[in-house]
Amino acid sequence: MLIGVAACRSYEVGVDTEQFVRAYLRIGMEGVSAFQIERYEPGFIALCLLLNQISGNYQLLLIVASVITYAPIGYAIYRLSENATLSCYLFITMNIFTCYLNVMRQGLCIALVVVAFLFLAKQKNIGFVICILASSLFHAYSLVGLVLLPLSRIGFKPKYLIVYLAVALAVILSFNTVLNLAQLVLGREEVYRSTHMSSNYFGALIQVLFIAVVALLVVNYLEIGKRRGVSDKRIAAIYQHAVMIWLLCQLAATQAEIFGRLGYYFEIFTILSIPYALKVPEKNEKNLLLIMMCVLTLAYFLVVGLTRPEWQGVIPYIADFANIKALLGA
Repeated sequence: MLIGVAACRSYEVGVDTEQFVRAYLRIGMEGVSAFQIERYEPGFIALCLLLNQISGNYQLLLIVASVITYAPIGYAIYRLSENATLSCYLFITMNIFTCYLNVMRQGLCIALVVVAFLFLAKQKNIGFVICILASSLFHAYSLVGLVLLPLSRIGFKPKYLIVYLAVALAVILSFNTVLNLAQLVLGREEVYRSTHMSSNYFGALIQVLFIAVVALLVVNYLEIGKRRGVSDKRIAAIYQHAVMIWLLCQLAATQAEIFGRLGYYFEIFTILSIPYALKVPEKNEKNLLLIMMCVLTLAYFLVVGLTRPEWQGVIPYIADFANIKALLGA
């Protein structure tokens, strides 16, 4: 159903969707020279060129991108989630689904990152690396996902929280240095420094607080689960590191939006890590936490959707059935 919603959307749904639609039309006219002309990564250009051989209608891009993005995530939920219904609920209420309606290239990348995690979960490291490298063909920032490989090997211990706290303090107290480092590593002078954050700053802080609650739940209960032998130490460590890195990224994003986009590659794991953490507590405590998380994420979904619709630009949703019919030749 979600694939259908994404595939049938208008180009007006999603802040960045229109630029991808325009790029699709341009690339179709430019041909192979688009690899030299366009600023996009080669994977996205190649996909546009391939689809243009079938149809010049940009709706085809939206359909194919939707399938490529959401199908692997659905499969991962089916294979790995301790509670598939909860994972699907979180996928929507944590605004992950709507996010990918906006950031198409990152969505394509994250689908491959999820496939990479399926390999990593089985300790097939070569497959993991290949998938991460393939994802970088659509958005170079996805290479940050490679950090999960060494982190899966070192595991996670409570004392590592001190390291994350130190990094968080460095981000807060030495942000100009962090920003300069980001400019160097990402290879761009403009990293979306948030001079516009006067209107979004408190909204970004709300996101930080929300993620902190999620991190507290995941890190704490998975640590208990490891001690009890309920949670696989390696998988739990990946989930714990992922949620802490997501928290750090969002903390930095209160000053520069680009860090929030880096966080996308770790946020996706929460739809698996939260159900995994909730299998640890006893029944009554588990039910209470389940209700709390459902209420919290629903409130988060409504607050962001109603008070900050401009963040993703997917509200109001508009379906373009006329263009679907045009694509099908009806």
